[in-house]
Amino acid sequence: MPGPDLRDAPRLLSEVALRVTSLAQSEFRLAKAEMAQSLSHASTGIAFFGAAAVLAIVGLNVLASGVVVWLAAQGLTAVQAAGAAGGALLVVAIGLVWAGRRRVNAKKLTPKRSLNNMKRDLETLRETRRG
Repeated sequence: MPGPDLRDAPRLLSEVALRVTSLAQSEFRLAKAEMAQSLSHASTGIAFFGAAAVLAIVGLNVLASGVVVWLAAQGLTAVQAAGAAGGALLVVAIGLVWAGRRRVNAKKLTPKRSLNNMKRDLETLRETRRG
């Protein structure tokens, strides 16, 4: 059985370089797709922030005025009535901000599958070099 022909080495190295480049391009395309999916998920969280802002403004304008009038009729001063109504509505707005914040965080935006694939590919290349 004849040994390896050294004249094939440049062709083999070229083929390896081409395959590594192709693999890296595939991994980057996968990472890009995963980031797009993560950003789509984050946009839902941003929508929650927007909804919280709209509800806070509308709630403060409509309900606060009605509650302030009612509390003032119950014997509170106008300042006390406004503080109580505004505080309750802000608690609701904070709850919506919290729900939106849970949707938008760095862990959920990280392309985990792509990073794991790249790490696995690098480890395979290292093992190939050693072996």
